[in-house]
Amino acid sequence: MMRDSTLQMKINSDEYKWENEEGLLTYNDRHAIIVRNESLAILIKTLDEVAGSEKSKEVLEVFGYRVGMMVSQSFSNRNDVENILIQFSDYYRNAGWGIAKISAFSIEDKHVVVELHNSWEHRVLKSMNKEQECIFMPSFWAGLMSDLLKVKLSFTVSKKTGNGTEFNEIQMFE
Repeated sequence: MMRDSTLQMKINSDEYKWENEEGLLTYNDRHAIIVRNESLAILIKTLDEVAGSEKSKEVLEVFGYRVGMMVSQSFSNRNDVENILIQFSDYYRNAGWGIAKISAFSIEDKHVVVELHNSWEHRVLKSMNKEQECIFMPSFWAGLMSDLLKVKLSFTVSKKTGNGTEFNEIQMFE
């Protein structure tokens, strides 16, 4: 039986490429991996066990912020932030991270509100029966938006999934 050595797939504007012989996956021309939610749950449990719950949250917050800043570098040659947010919402969904809806955005006020529906972090914490609120995703968005707007943004989670709310709402501000 012969196998294709390279498989390609496009979801909306995002491209996936699997190089079978090399064991490599690329997502929009960047190396990527597939990680199951269960693996992320093990990572979070391990962080809690080794560093303690508070340090674990701190690590996830700093890591999320830095990853957000790194992702924003994909758009560093552009200044059309509103179009970037539309494109990135697709990118976010197509990577399996959930649905991100920008419900408020002001470049002048340096204020952004994002609704995160069905985020991977929420799914992982829920599978762990962990009451901890999401910290990676809000930090990720703060890092992404800080870099795009060229200003350090703080954030707060103003709505949390549960009790009739279907999403986490993140408010970012200067």
